[in-house]
Amino acid sequence: MLTHLTLINFALADHLALDIETGFNVLTGETGAGKSLLLDALSACLGERTDTNYVRFGSDKADVTASFSYQDNSPEAQWLKEHELDDESGEIHLRRVIFATGRSKAWINGRPSSLAELKEIGRLLVQLYSQHSQQQLLEPPYPKHWLDRYYNFYAPAQAVRDAYSTWQKNIRQHQAALDAQATRKQRIETLNLQLEELEELVQIDYKEIEQEFDRLSHHEHIMQDCSYSLNALDEAEQNITQEIASIIRRLESHAGRSEQLSEIYNSLLNAQSELDDATANLRQFIDRQSFDPERMEELNQKLEVFHRLARKYRTQPELLKQEFDTWQTELTALHELEDPETLAEQVEVAHQDFLAKAQHLDDIRREAAAPLAKQLTEQVKQLALPEAHFEFKFEPLEQVSAEGLSFIQLLFTANKGIPAQPLARVASGGELSRIALVMQVMNAEKTEAEVLVFDEIDVGISGGTAEIVGRLLAGLAQHVQILCITHQAQVAAQSDQHLLVKKRQTDPASSTIVELEEDARILELARMTGGVEINDTTLQHAKQLRQLKFQQA
Repeated sequence: MLTHLTLINFALADHLALDIETGFNVLTGETGAGKSLLLDALSACLGERTDTNYVRFGSDKADVTASFSYQDNSPEAQWLKEHELDDESGEIHLRRVIFATGRSKAWINGRPSSLAELKEIGRLLVQLYSQHSQQQLLEPPYPKHWLDRYYNFYAPAQAVRDAYSTWQKNIRQHQAALDAQATRKQRIETLNLQLEELEELVQIDYKEIEQEFDRLSHHEHIMQDCSYSLNALDEAEQNITQEIASIIRRLESHAGRSEQLSEIYNSLLNAQSELDDATANLRQFIDRQSFDPERMEELNQKLEVFHRLARKYRTQPELLKQEFDTWQTELTALHELEDPETLAEQVEVAHQDFLAKAQHLDDIRREAAAPLAKQLTEQVKQLALPEAHFEFKFEPLEQVSAEGLSFIQLLFTANKGIPAQPLARVASGGELSRIALVMQVMNAEKTEAEVLVFDEIDVGISGGTAEIVGRLLAGLAQHVQILCITHQAQVAAQSDQHLLVKKRQTDPASSTIVELEEDARILELARMTGGVEINDTTLQHAKQLRQLKFQQA
């Protein structure tokens, strides 16, 4: 649930802190007062796109924070736990800072986060419905998506998409096998020759023999330098080992007189130990070295083969093993393509699997469509459309797709005796707005989000219709938190919390949002119904609207 919003230098708000209550919350205000201020700020916290217009004039940045409460076993609680963002407070704090330069930064519970993370958690917390949602009704895929969403057919629909993808993939593999038949045999022969040529060579570690050859090539210089080093370390009359031992003896008697000298003394003891080990290893290395001209010639021949084949196959000697593995993989794949009939069988199996899943999805959609259309009809009839009738029409697709077997249309008629036709063809603008409103409310009943935001979705309705819309939203608010921007007094009268947006003529201009007590609510409802001049008649009407709220409760 949304509990608090803080806006600092955001658009028309200089500093605004607002507590949001449970239930049905409405925002009203005169045109131009900034009613969208709160929703824009909330959208920014949910990771939506922003621009520099959100930064208050004269400021270098805008700062918005939205706070939510949540239940321990909720999807958002699981998301926070997976991202190691949960804390003991039991709250979610989403913060967004928008700079005048166009950049923005985001935080979740105090930790810097990406906009993608904000959007992920935002989809779990808030569902937004706007006045433009009615345009979605006119898009061909919408009836199918609405049906799937209402009945939560996401899993079988995804299973159909996956099965279709597998079927198409198998078709492509089968076609590739057919196309490869002409050249496959020649390519297999070529790969076999190449692999045979490299088979013995790739068993040898190129880097290892290159290093051994380099050591034998410089054997004389290595032995000279090693002998000189051993002599200097341990065999000369004035060698390093003796000198260090002498230094240690001199400092040993003074080590207890100074902490710094003690550290130096211990460091020299460690150095003496390291030198002794190095000297012993060097002596062992010298004793084991011998020059083998036959081995050197053998290595030289192997290196020549490496370089010759590297030139032949246009690669580096050390990469021949990698080329060998690549050819081996390609050869294996070509052998798998050897029998197109086997792949044809796989295509048919995948096709039948797709058809079975798609038929199941089509069946459950058809079974669910009639009761859903009936429910939509009953809801829409209340909104001054007494003869409204809806039905779903399933038309078999000429060519099946990842979306199923049928094209689904939502048919509508507003007049008795007139057959239902596609919604986009026969519904007027006013009818579309009411239908969209009902479909959104029905969707909202199924959403997992605990906060629903309705942005002027009641545009185009009035009077008794608006009153029914208010009742629908008030009933829905018994299960979830609702935030609604409205111009309709009949809708606002049904709310639990009434927030008024007011513009102040400061320099620069600013907006504020205040929670209205009952008397102030009556005045605002009177303004919404009667305009600028508020008289006894409009006040009485406003009181009656509020009484309807309490009577229904």
